[in-house]
Amino acid sequence: MILSCIFCKQKPSASLYGLKSYWHCKTCDVAWIKKIPKVEYSDTYYKGTSSFASRLFAPIGKMFYNIRGKYAGGGKKKIWMDIGAGDGGFLSSVKAKRRIGVEVSSSGRKIMSSAGIDALTDKQFLKAKGLESDVVSFWHMLEHVEKPWEYLDTAKRNLKKNGQIIIGIPNIDSFEFKFTKQYWFHLQPQFHLWHFSPKSLQKLLEKTGYTIKSVDYWSLEHHLTGVLQSFINKTSGSKENVLHKFIKRGTENSTMKAKDILWVLFWMTIGSPVIISFWVMGALFRKSGTMIIVATPYKSTK
Repeated sequence: MILSCIFCKQKPSASLYGLKSYWHCKTCDVAWIKKIPKVEYSDTYYKGTSSFASRLFAPIGKMFYNIRGKYAGGGKKKIWMDIGAGDGGFLSSVKAKRRIGVEVSSSGRKIMSSAGIDALTDKQFLKAKGLESDVVSFWHMLEHVEKPWEYLDTAKRNLKKNGQIIIGIPNIDSFEFKFTKQYWFHLQPQFHLWHFSPKSLQKLLEKTGYTIKSVDYWSLEHHLTGVLQSFINKTSGSKENVLHKFIKRGTENSTMKAKDILWVLFWMTIGSPVIISFWVMGALFRKSGTMIIVATPYKSTK
């Protein structure tokens, strides 16, 4: 259990905007869950099968993967590492001679290996060095681990001289979170141990030896869809993220109640101008529900 801020070492305030299960350092604007949940991934977590809904939305998923790849710039990469790679769906889309996926789930690693992707456990990754990767990506992964700084240190140790990291991560300094509070899609206390703002993430990157090259607040994949799911959660009074579960590949128990269907249909049709406006305003004022950061090491590892 972490009782003081990892940056200023001061005792945090009692709660995160009224959410008493989190510590929050207002000075550094970083939050962490008080009681770390025990997260286990069964052998069937990634099934390698798709529901009708996930197949229907598959073209949109491929579009999102293509957008992700553009943050690394043009040209084919020699080595691309993806941390928290799942079943390797994103890695399968990148242009790289060698693709390395780091995944805690054994079922995810098995699917990646069958697709020709080198699969590592998290422990293997943390011991790795000198891989000379062009890119190391963290797509909504750093908030899941107890010590995210260790993963950033390891990434730096395995980057080539001009390599870069790409981070997608929720933003607690967002209109979306402050409006929906406990119904925020990206809160997910059963999985997310840490929550950062642009201020605290910059502190984390500086602490681990990185310089930020760019910050993007306009994500279609995580910000816009996050607003949609957060509004569905708030108006339905449910924290189950029903739409996300319904279309996510391999997710069990993805049926929706009549009330859930009603609000999903409302926010995807009549209420869509509100969703889009909220997304645009969040991005314009740099208060979006998620952010994407590209950074490079500013000093070599000893």
